[in-house]
Amino acid sequence: LQFHWVEMERVVRIEGRVEKTSAEESDDYFHSRPLDSRLGAWASPQSQVISSRAVLVANAAKAAARHGLNPDRPPHWGGYRLVPDRFEFWQGR
Repeated sequence: LQFHWVEMERVVRIEGRVEKTSAEESDDYFHSRPLDSRLGAWASPQSQVISSRAVLVANAAKAAARHGLNPDRPPHWGGYRLVPDRFEFWQGR
């Protein structure tokens, strides 16, 4: 994982093992997000092209009608964690 700030001539690089978060952790984080974000997880066809923003808005309205105010986490939604082994901090002159 690398963060690069060109104007500041700074880089932070992190190496390590990546692991999938548990279903419980993913549920906890999902339910901490704003309602629109949770509905958006159901509305957005991830990694697919949509023809317009109107499609996304219509999908969000359908998701709201179907899931109400407390949508469950979609089965495809989860997280990953970087367990760092090494940090590098770089600075320009």
